[in-house]
Amino acid sequence: MNTDLFLLGTLLPDVRRVTDEVKRKDTHIVYPELDLGFKDLSPFEAGYRFHLWCDMRREEILNKYDFYSLKYAADIGHLPAKLLEDELVYDKYNNWEKLRWLLDNPPEIKTDIPVSQETIERWYAVNAKYFEKKPEDKTIKAFLFKQRKLRKISNDIIDVVGKLRNNSKAVEILKKVSEEILG
Repeated sequence: MNTDLFLLGTLLPDVRRVTDEVKRKDTHIVYPELDLGFKDLSPFEAGYRFHLWCDMRREEILNKYDFYSLKYAADIGHLPAKLLEDELVYDKYNNWEKLRWLLDNPPEIKTDIPVSQETIERWYAVNAKYFEKKPEDKTIKAFLFKQRKLRKISNDIIDVVGKLRNNSKAVEILKKVSEEILG
């Protein structure tokens, strides 16, 4: 399998963050049960489907551990928790340089999502910059600032990330997400 295309596929569903061309419902198809059988899928499509599966599995895990009952856990559309997860799992991946190069030099992407190649490349470039080092308040804020819809609330998001970061129960549950998904 072409792992480069798989990785690009895993990041594309969130392209909506840098464009008004598509909404979440256009990129995050809801399946009653998502099959991870990749037999007839291209590596890119498999990565895309893996993203959707991870989102569904993440919610199952967070609900299992009653994460959303914690203070601040559901604030600002669950985004602070996802950003804290990025920080918590960053050290588990060891090839950020290659991923950044790939994101800065993607091949032309063929997709059914009604979004331009320019928008796709912009989304990948935003991610490449975000992955330059382990996420922390400054890098998260820069990442949010590149997402026009989040600029005005970036300080609020950073504040909630900090509150979750200081909640040992929240951190414990968020660590379980990657442990249970990736094993």
